[in-house]
Amino acid sequence: MKTVLAILVVFAVGCAGKTPELTQYLLRTNTPDRVVAQAPASTGIGNLTVASYIDAPGLVMESGNGEVHAARHHQWADPLRESLRSFLASEISVASGRAIGAYSYRESNWKQRLDIHIDQLHGSADGSARLVANWSVIDTTNLTVLTEHRFSDTEPLSADGYDALVRAEKKLLSRLATAIAATLI
Repeated sequence: MKTVLAILVVFAVGCAGKTPELTQYLLRTNTPDRVVAQAPASTGIGNLTVASYIDAPGLVMESGNGEVHAARHHQWADPLRESLRSFLASEISVASGRAIGAYSYRESNWKQRLDIHIDQLHGSADGSARLVANWSVIDTTNLTVLTEHRFSDTEPLSADGYDALVRAEKKLLSRLATAIAATLI
């Protein structure tokens, strides 16, 4: 009985400790949208998929040996697939100098569609962020793949912590958008 009581006391003391506060991060572009909005988008983002391990609220860190851990108290404020779509459309628009559609309901007017897959987006044990992505440029008239590309890059974290991870991931995503813009026909 004393053992059970001791376990309950330890459990109660552990539960009485302060729970870490939840911090949520927005994935928003810092670049003002300078693209003329009057012209309808002739290119848009079609399929945007993310690897299942990052398709969750928690920011992800790789600890080594292929092990990844999603943070419980540091999360994306919006579902990553949705915020990535908006972020990339805005950044590609700025980099290409033309409007890029973010939502597929306008696809019937698009001449080109971008299908994007984010394979890796996480922090690494070496103090950097990593992004690996693939994309295809598709002719929507003929439904043919015009080009396929791969992007892989890292960005060192400017400081410790999840704030620095989010800043580094945004830099990587901006570089991805610039790379995608360069492949548009």
